[in-house]
Amino acid sequence: MTFSFDDIGATSAPKQIEMPAGLSEDVKHVFSVTYTDPDAMAVEELAKAAEEVIREEGKSLSTYPPQLGHEGLRAFVAEDLEINRGMDVGSDNIFLSSGAGGACQTIVDAFIDPGDVVIMDQFCYHGSLNMFMKKGATPVHVDMDSDGMKIDSLRSVIDDHINNGNKPKLIYTIPVYHNPTGSTLSLARRKGMLEVGSEFGIPIVENESYADFRIDGPKLPPSMMGLSEGDGVMYISAFTKLLGCGLRLGFGVFPESARDALTNVGFGARPSHLTAMVVDKYLRNNKGNYVEGVAKSLKTKRDAMIRSLGEHFPPSCKWTEPNGGMMLWVELPEGSDTWELLEKAVNRGVKYNPGPVFRSDRSGSNFLRLTFSHNNPQEIDEGIAVLADVFDKEGVFK
Repeated sequence: MTFSFDDIGATSAPKQIEMPAGLSEDVKHVFSVTYTDPDAMAVEELAKAAEEVIREEGKSLSTYPPQLGHEGLRAFVAEDLEINRGMDVGSDNIFLSSGAGGACQTIVDAFIDPGDVVIMDQFCYHGSLNMFMKKGATPVHVDMDSDGMKIDSLRSVIDDHINNGNKPKLIYTIPVYHNPTGSTLSLARRKGMLEVGSEFGIPIVENESYADFRIDGPKLPPSMMGLSEGDGVMYISAFTKLLGCGLRLGFGVFPESARDALTNVGFGARPSHLTAMVVDKYLRNNKGNYVEGVAKSLKTKRDAMIRSLGEHFPPSCKWTEPNGGMMLWVELPEGSDTWELLEKAVNRGVKYNPGPVFRSDRSGSNFLRLTFSHNNPQEIDEGIAVLADVFDKEGVFK
């Protein structure tokens, strides 16, 4: 008897989201992924921390970890958030996850039903966007500028949906070195978003995965969870981009009123307990110095990309110059199609993210995201020169 697993595929599997095929190709110049900066990684120090913590805590690996994750790391996260993000939370309101994406997926599973309206930034990180879309949510994008989401537009969008009988379920935003635009939500707008959320009874999910990546510029405003006095905010961040994408370690912070719903989904897929042990051991004594080293390396790479864009791209193009994070947001002349152009760039050894992947309606085709964390400055200059040549030959530079 001939048998195929195709015959028994689950009909309830998440819907597939179309993405450009070229993003899965191997190329030399990877400007499409916010990888950990390989030139700043502390490989030897992590190896030493791993050896020490296995000797100290190794027998704890004989049992399954606590539901919320490694207690020591959760305590460290609570302390770190109080110092750096103005948050007063206990370790029992923190759960460890498989990267920031794991925390986001847990929140989606716990709170989102098909058809739910979710408010998002004008452009939203495609990983998060796709999670909501796969669950059947209806993303609604709100206009942004260099200070983040516009609060008047947010209020107007919410009003319209409530009047039409579709009250939004959540507001999801990346307020620090926003992915993909690089903007940071100002203090005034953070307070405004909290006021709007409270007024309409709509919780906020803030993803601050890039809060440790300040390169220069002004000090970051406090997190919205830190500014909030109520139960209206859930918080996401990670160690993945900082220490190593392969570690797959992030966390979520939740108010007590969200505990039951998160418990119902088991707080998501737990990360490796060994990874959590090692990260806790290393960061307790090294985080400050390590973050400074990452910032220095990223500054060199950011500056190289900005300089290269200035040399190879014409004045008809615009790009951001962020004070942190790992990416630039580029605007090409109207009529450009970065989705279609990606294949030609990949054939020349360069990948980027087309603007439409950050929109549920796949608009924004004359935008693209360029990440600068993976390649060294010389490779960045080479890759930008190649990309400029591709765009020029395709008639983009009018």
